Amino acid sequence: MKNSLRLSIITQSIASTLLFAGITSNAHSQTQAISEEQRRRAAEDAAQQDQLRRSQTDALQRQQQLQAPNVDLQNAASAKALNTLTLPTESPCFTIHQFVLAVPPQLSSSAQLAGASALPFDPFRFAQDYLQQYDGACVGQVGLNLIVERLTNLILQKGYSTTRISIPEQDLSTGVMHLTLVPGVIHAIRFADQSLYGAARNAFPTGAGQLLNLRDLEQGLEQMKRVSNQDVNMEIVPTDVPGESDVVLDVKRSKPWTLAANFDNSGAKGTGQLQAGLSLGINNLLGLSDILNLGISSDADRHGGDRGTGGRNVYYAVPMGYWNYSLSASDYTYHQKIAGANEDYVSSGKSQSLEFKVSQLFQRDQFQKNSWQLKLGKRWSDAFIDDTEIGVQKRNTTYVELGWVHTHYFGNAQLDFTLANRWGSPLLGAQSNADDRPSDYPTFMYTIQTVDATLSVPFKIADQPLTYIATFRGQNTRSPLYLTDQFTIGGRYTVRGFDGELTLAGERGFYLRNEFDLPIANTGQSAYVGVDFGKVYGPSVQYLLGDTLAGATVGVRGGFKGFTYDVFSGWALYKPAQFKTATPSVGFNLTYQY
Repeated sequence: MKNSLRLSIITQSIASTLLFAGITSNAHSQTQAISEEQRRRAAEDAAQQDQLRRSQTDALQRQQQLQAPNVDLQNAASAKALNTLTLPTESPCFTIHQFVLAVPPQLSSSAQLAGASALPFDPFRFAQDYLQQYDGACVGQVGLNLIVERLTNLILQKGYSTTRISIPEQDLSTGVMHLTLVPGVIHAIRFADQSLYGAARNAFPTGAGQLLNLRDLEQGLEQMKRVSNQDVNMEIVPTDVPGESDVVLDVKRSKPWTLAANFDNSGAKGTGQLQAGLSLGINNLLGLSDILNLGISSDADRHGGDRGTGGRNVYYAVPMGYWNYSLSASDYTYHQKIAGANEDYVSSGKSQSLEFKVSQLFQRDQFQKNSWQLKLGKRWSDAFIDDTEIGVQKRNTTYVELGWVHTHYFGNAQLDFTLANRWGSPLLGAQSNADDRPSDYPTFMYTIQTVDATLSVPFKIADQPLTYIATFRGQNTRSPLYLTDQFTIGGRYTVRGFDGELTLAGERGFYLRNEFDLPIANTGQSAYVGVDFGKVYGPSVQYLLGDTLAGATVGVRGGFKGFTYDVFSGWALYKPAQFKTATPSVGFNLTYQY
């Protein structure tokens, strides 16, 4: 059973639900008072379950983003700076007023199409612009070679690793400098093992006849490496045609499916603290480096009549060059028996969600990646008291989210940053606000801004490797929100050191997690310590016991032969008076993957 203290932490969103239902506190009989208590408890239960699942999902997405494959075919440290245009003083030298960058006519049509021109969208327009900076310079033999070397380095920095610049015989006394450009073009992208199932075409944003650019090849390799049973190495092999190369992929695969079982104590006590799950992953289902995951979950407390949870989920993702598409769906149920004033009753609920996501990486280089993403999602939920539906708790909502995702590499350090705006939407038959809704009451047509940032910095102290990981998440809005859309803190996925039975929720808020990870020799295990802080804001905070939490945690995690674990203990460093939590708060997560 959840602590009765939860009843004192009802936010304005729950109060508004009761008012819309026509419930007033002035003329209640004892039976009606119990009914109101049940309704409030049902609202709390639904919000707690929804917020817990969202926190789990957010934590999983952050971890996946941090662990996403990163391919750097051109070591950033090897790039030569182009910070000078100075040429040596020579005799003889010739003043140059025109630069001609041309593709030899005997090259293939693909190379001709990829050649330099004065058009603004020409891929080598940057080379023409660079040469123009030497207009009026007096150039000798050493200076000519230096210009070609600098231009070659610039072309390499842009990722055109097989493109070449050469110097034809010429008379510089004419004031015209001629340079020959041999564009590097892809002849074919192929598997080293021609009998291998599947295709690489959709993973790469380039193909036969296109300019060979390392950024495109890095993207394709990362798309293929996202498949858990697949590792890929690449070799660029010259062909007999000048300027053309084959991209040969050496693909190593294990079995095309994975089966994973997990067991943890992340659930709420009222509906089952012990949770178990089973998931099946199918890789390359259509041979497109696509991923299909199917999962089921349930409480493991073995008290089916008194409490319980159950869930199912499906996820499918497929890459298309610089684009990624995914579709996810889930359903979830919970129930718990609650002692009422006169008799026990069962509070239960069910929810379903559906989300489509599309993202496009629009910029990448040796140091950073930038992409945008669009989400369109649906949520349905219902709450019940003894199998009687609570109409005012019925939800059918739609949201649209547009976000910018940035990843930056600082040597071995990595920063992942996501800035997003989410709107409640009337699309897809979503319910709308009541016509007579007061302006300060919760709305389905909200606007919420969120920011997520994770910084991972490996370093050493006296030859001992450590990693510092900082995680920040914040939410801002001017909209009054229902409890399910509010920002919550307190628990293993937000501010650690608390058992999650009680949380603080507000329209706005943030938390910062700080963690130091210490590898234990070469065992594959590590110890960690963390200190977290969080705060919530907004009109609903006036109904809470407080607005600030701080906590600490220590733990050990690791794995061996398909088995991974995370065991930790946490303590509250700061909490409001009367805010109860286990001391210490002990948690674990066990996973076995076959």
